[in-house]
Amino acid sequence: MTIPKKASERLRRRWGRIATVARKELRQLMRDTLTLGFVAFVPVVQLLLFGYAINQDIRHVETALVDQSNTEISRRLAGELVATQTFDIRFQPTTEAEALKLLQEGEVKVVVVVPHDLARSYYRGRGAEISVRVDATDPTLARAVRASANGLVDHLNRRSQVFMGGQEDGAYRAPRRRRTFGVESELIHSQQWRFSVLTYYNPELRTPVFVVPALLGVILTTTMLLMTALSLVRERERGTFEFLIGTPVHRFELMVGKLSPYVGIGLLQVAVVLVTGLLLFRVPVVGSLLHMSVASLLFIGANLTLGLVISSVTRNQLQATQMCFFFFLPSVLLSGFMFPFEAMPAPAQWLGQLLPLTHFIRIARGILLRGSGLGDHLLEVGALLLFLLVTLALATRLFKKELG
Repeated sequence: MTIPKKASERLRRRWGRIATVARKELRQLMRDTLTLGFVAFVPVVQLLLFGYAINQDIRHVETALVDQSNTEISRRLAGELVATQTFDIRFQPTTEAEALKLLQEGEVKVVVVVPHDLARSYYRGRGAEISVRVDATDPTLARAVRASANGLVDHLNRRSQVFMGGQEDGAYRAPRRRRTFGVESELIHSQQWRFSVLTYYNPELRTPVFVVPALLGVILTTTMLLMTALSLVRERERGTFEFLIGTPVHRFELMVGKLSPYVGIGLLQVAVVLVTGLLLFRVPVVGSLLHMSVASLLFIGANLTLGLVISSVTRNQLQATQMCFFFFLPSVLLSGFMFPFEAMPAPAQWLGQLLPLTHFIRIARGILLRGSGLGDHLLEVGALLLFLLVTLALATRLFKKELG
């Protein structure tokens, strides 16, 4: 079947026009270095984040060891804990109350309490019981700590049976019912070591308790960053920015005035998330709402000023959206929202420390779930304040009350 000459000519012209438009779009894309860099760089960043930084193997969890025994057996036990690579003993407080205070403040995730009669119970064969208290606000971490503790106690008990000859009937005497008064030898238990793992702040290991406080930070990051970044860019595209040029408003006053409504919107979102989490998911609110509001204000301000920086260096809404996405992706992956922060390699943790979402999630979980205050999170509060001041100074310098 042959195509008529006139139809063939129309088809050829149509494909020619399509090729012309495609060449024009390709040239425009090549001139837009930001979009081109976004297309080429984002896949590499995603590959590095998911392939290298994201790791589900929990290692080197901050641990406080309360050694009330202070004997050779207890020191050997501490070495066994470190050898699992799950426990990283950072503090050795003298009392259990000090260790639990560190757990509440978020300085450690695990508290191991060795009883004072450890050596006596061990050598008499009565069994030594070690108490392990774990911060279960992260259920994944709590399950990993429990699994590691159970694995360690099984290893220690098997090794104890080898030393005792492996003869359960001869080496371990089962308790019998007493029928006479008098001195009775102490019973030898079949398990020389016992670990009692207690989960704090989320004993049921419910995922919503872990997710909702962090989701508050993710929602604020998404909305505050996008709304601010697109605000000025949209005005430039629509031409309404010209009206602001003719006013006597200083650029700093213009910045503060444009950001003020979004602060109220952010606080409203905080209230909506907290009420919804409490009613639907039974997420506890243990700490002070005033402290939570102050932390939210700092975090909202940090995201708003960052959005203003993005709007100052981009020319259209597409570029602003791309830059917001480029900042949002590592914030979600490296902040501890989706994956345990302790499982990430050191370089990924260093990068995560530069992100405001990382510090806000720690504050939110500490206040809402553990009942800590802002005074217990001075490093996180200082990091948010520093990020806010740096981005505010940068936005003030980059923001120009002029066209072009």
